[in-house]
Amino acid sequence: MFNASSLLAIVAVVAVVVFLVWSLSKRFAADRIQRLNDQRRNSCRVVSRGEFVDGSRHIPVALALNERTLFYENSDMQASLDLKWIEEVEYDNELSTGQTVPHGKVLRTRCLSQEFEFVLPDEAIQRWQAALPPHRLQKQAAV
Repeated sequence: MFNASSLLAIVAVVAVVVFLVWSLSKRFAADRIQRLNDQRRNSCRVVSRGEFVDGSRHIPVALALNERTLFYENSDMQASLDLKWIEEVEYDNELSTGQTVPHGKVLRTRCLSQEFEFVLPDEAIQRWQAALPPHRLQKQAAV
């Protein structure tokens, strides 16, 4: 049987292994996002890291913008928004839930009555605002 000190050593080893696996998975995820950004860099006006906000989850993504499309992707998802369907673009310091973003800024788009939020890092905000300026589509009034 195990005595207390050997049981403690086993628990410590398991904790170290779990931590190493977790930290490696985070590192590989960051490398995958960098690879996605590198693939889009030549064909897009703006490329950066960001977070796609889905409810309370902040999902790390590669963000890219070309003449017609806003791409957001990571190793688990590939998604895009066609710019012609985006009705509104705004930049804010807080999410639509009212939660303040401690670093960076929120890029909020409204597309076909749905809201999409991305947290942009501080160093990318000016490039995004220049390439995708805030705007609101004016709906024509019925005559």
